[in-house]
Amino acid sequence: MNLNMAALLSSSVTDAAASEGVSSADGQLPVLNSFIMASSTSTNGLLAVARPPAIEILSGDDDDEEEFDEENPQWAKWNCQQIRTKIRNFLGTKEMMQTAFLKLCDINSNSYYRFMNLKGPFGGCDNQTYEGAAIFFYRRKKKQEEEKAKLKAMKPNERKRKATEEKEKKVKKSKTGDDLLQKIQDVDLPDAHEDGTVPVYDDCDEVRKKINYFLGEKTVTKAAFLRALGDVNSNSLRSFMNMKRGAGSGAANVVYRTVYVFFEKKRILEGGKKTKKRLDNEAKQGRNGFPLRHDNGMRWVIVGKGM
Repeated sequence: MNLNMAALLSSSVTDAAASEGVSSADGQLPVLNSFIMASSTSTNGLLAVARPPAIEILSGDDDDEEEFDEENPQWAKWNCQQIRTKIRNFLGTKEMMQTAFLKLCDINSNSYYRFMNLKGPFGGCDNQTYEGAAIFFYRRKKKQEEEKAKLKAMKPNERKRKATEEKEKKVKKSKTGDDLLQKIQDVDLPDAHEDGTVPVYDDCDEVRKKINYFLGEKTVTKAAFLRALGDVNSNSLRSFMNMKRGAGSGAANVVYRTVYVFFEKKRILEGGKKTKKRLDNEAKQGRNGFPLRHDNGMRWVIVGKGM
């Protein structure tokens, strides 16, 4: 290595000197040999200075395997409609706010609202919300399965104790939930009309939000909630919750007016104040409240012949 470097330096310096007209009697530069000797003894030092910092390359043992199959990723087992339902249910628990959820999934708000307004198993499959949310729920489910595996690996006594604690929590919560539902049902609404109907002052989106939040608290089961509503079945609830966003989207569904009455009773029972939005709706809609007919947001425009 050192000899090759010396030869290279000798040739380069001689050529450069010849081009400048510098020579000696024997054809060699007087200082060349000493220069070559100095260079040959310090070659390693020169290379160390000239060479850029080495980039550390991880060995094969440290490389992580790809998380998902490129051809058939594991998160793709859910279709778009299932992901929309999962998002609504998850955000309804208030475990994470929507802004934090979108940031974690790397989703922008415009894409999110477009995706949530679509319908069907394939509606929105090319929207970034589908992949981002599906990956989130896949990892979440995987973590839950790992926790179950840890629980299974516990000693029998520890596992039995933990199971007993969980059962006691469920029994206590169930009893509390049933009591709450009964108290809500016993409340009389002061603004009911003579025929027993109640004007609705929350739009459909607001009612859907309240349903998600209430069921997300896990105080009552969905079945108990439906029983408390009276003449509402699970299909009607599912249909209403899966409607596109919009103030009047789902207003003709029995869930809309029935659930509004339920939450209005709950507000009175808990002594909650009316929000500014609620007061604005009362002023705008008058004594009859929101119309109980479906509004998909579409409008007819009549164009005259002269236009």
